[in-house]
Amino acid sequence: MPKKIFLVIIFVLINPIVTLAQDLLGTFEDWHAFKLSDNAMIICVMTSTPLDMEPKNVRRGDVLIQITHNKGDKSRDVVNIIAGYTFDDGSNVFASVDTKEFEMFTKDDAAWNATAEQDNEMVRAMISGSHLTVKGLSSRGTNTIDIYSLLGFTAAYRAINDACND
Repeated sequence: MPKKIFLVIIFVLINPIVTLAQDLLGTFEDWHAFKLSDNAMIICVMTSTPLDMEPKNVRRGDVLIQITHNKGDKSRDVVNIIAGYTFDDGSNVFASVDTKEFEMFTKDDAAWNATAEQDNEMVRAMISGSHLTVKGLSSRGTNTIDIYSLLGFTAAYRAINDACND
C-alpha cells in the first residue's frame, strides 16, 4: 500500500471523521499534506513517520506525527504523536526539535502539548529545525526513541495553511 494512502487511513482511523473527502495536497520530502472536507467542515493535516525507531526489537503499531488545522473549531497547529503502543499511565513524552525540548502529556497511545501556545512554539521550532526526537515510556516499561526528519516540513506546512486559507 502506498505510504501516503496508508497515512490517510491512519488519520481517519485515529479521528472519527470518516465521511470527509480526502485530497492529497502534496508530498514534500518526508512529509505529506492532506485536506479533508465535507460541506461544513475543513481539516488540513500534515503527517510523517519516523526515519528511525529504538529499540529495534520491540513490536509496535503505527507510529506517526501529525499537525492539524481544523477550520470548524478554529484550532491550528495541533501537534499529535502516535507511538504505536500504550504509554505508561501518568508518563510524559519528551519531544526535542534540535536542542529545544517540549514536554507532552499522554493518553493511551497518543501525546499532545498541553496548550495551543506550546503547539505554536513547537511548530515554529519545527519550521527552523532539522530533526525531531521523541522519547516515551510504554506501559510495559520500555523506553523508546523515535527520530523524525523535518525535511519538507515548511513546504507541507505552507500547503495546509493555503488549503485552510490561513
